Amino acid sequence: MNSKRVAATLAVVLAVGGAGAAGASLLHQTSTPTAANYVTVHGQWTIVVRNKQHRIVARRHFENALVPSGAAVLARLLSRASAAGSWGVNIGFGAIVDSLNTASDSPPFYKNLVVTAPTTGPDANKVVLSGTATPSADTTINNVDTYLGECTGPATAGCVSPASSQFTHKALDGLNGDPAAVPVAAGQQVAVTVKLSFS
Repeated sequence: MNSKRVAATLAVVLAVGGAGAAGASLLHQTSTPTAANYVTVHGQWTIVVRNKQHRIVARRHFENALVPSGAAVLARLLSRASAAGSWGVNIGFGAIVDSLNTASDSPPFYKNLVVTAPTTGPDANKVVLSGTATPSADTTINNVDTYLGECTGPATAGCVSPASSQFTHKALDGLNGDPAAVPVAAGQQVAVTVKLSFS
């Protein structure tokens, strides 16, 4: 089973608590990687660029891929070797991070990332990351990543960390079905939403 499928299985166990016979049954059912019974991690991205008049000048919608370090993070979280810390979204010219991040408040770190896990509606049972960034110079977004930080030991209310482990990645180069790069002029606002889900 490749790392994406292993990590996806772990992610679902995490989502359901991995408790008792139900958790064991889930692992058993997903141990054979066939189209009918393996679990996939999805990372749906939407990038919207608005000019100073708030008009949309660029939009991209695509899925990214779980990377091996993301699978390793899930394994550590499930084994309680670490606890989840800060999320971060890298968009090339900077990173949008949440309030648990220990990075500076100023660019290239934009500390306005909102992390939610809705329980109802179209995004129920997804991890939703959303935030904005405004570059001070003309730039191009040609790759994106999500990052997740960790704290050693069980989860605690005071778990703060940098978003240090790469979780997902996508190249924006217009090749092999990938979306095209996103040009951004100085002063334009980049709004990013990432929806992590499991199916």
